[in-house]
Amino acid sequence: MSEPKTIAWFSCGASSAVAAKRTLENPPDGRKVEIVYCNTLATEHPDNKRFLSQCTIWFGQSIRIISSEDFQTVDEVFEKTGYMSGVKGARCTTEMKKIPRLKFASPDDIHVFGFTSNEPKRIREFESRNPDMRLRWVLRDLGITKADCLAELMTVPIRLPTMYLLGYRNNNCLGCVKSSSPGYWSKIRKDFPDVFKRRCEQSRKLGVRLVEIHHHERIFLDELPDREFPYKGENISCGPECGVSK
Repeated sequence: MSEPKTIAWFSCGASSAVAAKRTLENPPDGRKVEIVYCNTLATEHPDNKRFLSQCTIWFGQSIRIISSEDFQTVDEVFEKTGYMSGVKGARCTTEMKKIPRLKFASPDDIHVFGFTSNEPKRIREFESRNPDMRLRWVLRDLGITKADCLAELMTVPIRLPTMYLLGYRNNNCLGCVKSSSPGYWSKIRKDFPDVFKRRCEQSRKLGVRLVEIHHHERIFLDELPDREFPYKGENISCGPECGVSK
């Protein structure tokens, strides 16, 4: 059996990067710290490869990349499982992040996620659903917000991932199916028309009404009116709490 370790789960997001850096600076219980990324690079913005590489230099330590044994991209998850997202989250997170994470970790490992000090409800809910996990909320305990994380990366300096620079709140896969916001999908349609077209085809084929409009009325993505909707920065963090059972 391997020695218990601290795992800082890196996601190419600003908060997870700062959480990993702080964990390296002050390892819980003096344990070895391993920084681990669940591989969804093929479906994220291409600039995330650059961000991951720069973070490796900043950490002074390599980032271990673990991957699904069954799927290469989130598109494969949709097409092979016939499921995109529902009230409990997205199947792609389960297949490409949660399952590899559970296979990699040991019961005695300490887990560090990039939940910030302004996310107490999210932290409480994750703890209640995972009572057996050993968790350290590094950013919460240090009073670090997401805005602080973004600011720190700019002073290091590491150029922020392109998705943040384009105005997105989260650095998720392109065309994240957890979003039901007309504003988000209107922005994806403008910024990444090929991705939008593919999500239209996938959601129509699988009968998934991704967009919520007019007080809980759901529509297909290809029914989104041909105009821009205001993007309000919907929080669609692809965190460890998201996912559905197989």
